Amino acid sequence: MFVCSEQYDVVVIGGGHAGCEAALAAAKLGAKTLLLTQNLDTIAQMSCNPSIGGIAKGQIVREIDALGGAMGRVTDFSALHYHMLNTGKGPAVHSPRVQCDKKVYQFTFKHFLELQPNLDIMQDEAVRLTTTDNKIDGVLTLRDTLYHTKTVILTTGTFLGGTIHIGTVMTPGGRYNDMPSNLLSKNLSTELGLHLMRFKTGTPMRINARGLDYSKFRLQPSDNPLQPISHFTDEKEQQKRKFLSCYITHTTLATDKILRENFQRSAMYGGNIHSQGPRYCPSVEDKIKKFPEVTSHPLFLEPEGAHTEEFYIQGFSTSMPEDVQRALIASVPGMENASITRMGYAVEYDCSDPMDLYPHLESKIGPGLFCAGQINGTTGYEEAGGQGLMAGINAALKVQGKEPFVLRRDEAYIGVLIDDLVTKGVNEPYRMFTSRAEYRILLRNDNADLRLMPHAFRLGLLDKTYEPAFEKYRALCDTLKNNINAVICEDPDLFPWSAEKARRHADIHHKYEGYYERNKKDAEKLAEVDAIKIPEGFDPSTVRGLLFESAQKLREVKPQTLGQASRIPGVTPSDIQLLAVHIERFRRLKHVANAR
Repeated sequence: MFVCSEQYDVVVIGGGHAGCEAALAAAKLGAKTLLLTQNLDTIAQMSCNPSIGGIAKGQIVREIDALGGAMGRVTDFSALHYHMLNTGKGPAVHSPRVQCDKKVYQFTFKHFLELQPNLDIMQDEAVRLTTTDNKIDGVLTLRDTLYHTKTVILTTGTFLGGTIHIGTVMTPGGRYNDMPSNLLSKNLSTELGLHLMRFKTGTPMRINARGLDYSKFRLQPSDNPLQPISHFTDEKEQQKRKFLSCYITHTTLATDKILRENFQRSAMYGGNIHSQGPRYCPSVEDKIKKFPEVTSHPLFLEPEGAHTEEFYIQGFSTSMPEDVQRALIASVPGMENASITRMGYAVEYDCSDPMDLYPHLESKIGPGLFCAGQINGTTGYEEAGGQGLMAGINAALKVQGKEPFVLRRDEAYIGVLIDDLVTKGVNEPYRMFTSRAEYRILLRNDNADLRLMPHAFRLGLLDKTYEPAFEKYRALCDTLKNNINAVICEDPDLFPWSAEKARRHADIHHKYEGYYERNKKDAEKLAEVDAIKIPEGFDPSTVRGLLFESAQKLREVKPQTLGQASRIPGVTPSDIQLLAVHIERFRRLKHVANAR
């Protein structure tokens, strides 16, 4: 065995959206970081939809951006089409979504990584994590190289034990034509003791635009004016760029008939797939099976790049055999003569139970091991990126001997996401929605910078040269909140913010002011309960008087705060009152003992 002479603070395994954000964050905080990936040419690859954002997902990207992550900036740089979702509803749930040139996105993100100080990138496959005294201390690769490290972040996506399904044909793969990571999966379950689950996801076929009849589609042009997804993108300059259109069509009764006649040939209904797929991103055969009364489903044709004729068909995810997929395409208005360039497929993969993680995403089973992205049972680039960012921050803080950084539910959608995962667990791939956030009026896409940039500047995740302009912008927003009619002028020192943006923010704030204040008071109560930490050495599950189910759940989750304990399903308000009394008694007794 060749032992690498380099000692790392953080090793990130996996170069997807979670891995990229994790590696950047850790390196920005001064940790000597290594990103290990099987293929450098697939770093940040958009394996499914070539878009970033969406309902609640767009808010997450704005939060990643406000915390110094790269996803938003890379998205704007590679943007092909902008669309603000939920504009028929209130501004609190307006969600940006951006269609990207997937190759430009991919290689731009790779360049971000290459330019980042303290970060090395290596093409190799991790096959085993090594430990000493149950603590993670190294990563062994397929080339028999051992990298010593203080922490590891697993961001393996769909590659752990991955299997590709097209009809009855099954092949090993974490993505089509990319080999899975089977040795690492075995190491994690049998040697480290991680509790692995089996989930499934899928992707639609891609088609050549050459055979399309656009007269049968409904045009969906890019927004004009547009709103960049990154706080740091010059809105006026971005407006000058030329953008592409997307198109909308629909399935037909012929599509329905083809699917019904071939259900048993699909991987899902033919018996080859037994794992749970995403409820909110179902395959087209799943839609027909579960919603038989619906005879037409919308399909969205989205360009994959500025220099390719390939289109992604959102809403047409499938694991049907190849001949069925060809018949399905021919049954759709406008696509009768289109040719498929890539077949749709399903992928099954191993993921880890997120209830084995602390709120800062470190494993309860292996100290020094962090997990982020689809390995935690989530789905989506944005959910992955948010987790990766937080895992990267906390791995670096652990190495530096500092307290973990945890976002509350009232601070960010990222906080809601992680709290849901580690407190409630998952029985299907988790996707973020605005409805999951009880404080969504506080968590708008227009105020992500005001909510989170102070954290980023304090931690060192954002360039300090932006701080004076941000403080000016924040003061301007406060002025307008107090007096919406205040006269303000554009100030070049505000860039990349603007007086116009401050005015938009203040207008939204005034529209929601009553709800905002009510939410804020509720959030303050949450913060008070979340501030009550469960002391080291105190086992809440042993408190006498707790319901049996509550004690069982507390033992399983091991909450870090009284607030987290209160959100565990099955734990009652009376249980929380009892815990509060016993926590205070425990602290007093400990104080007396220490005084002696």
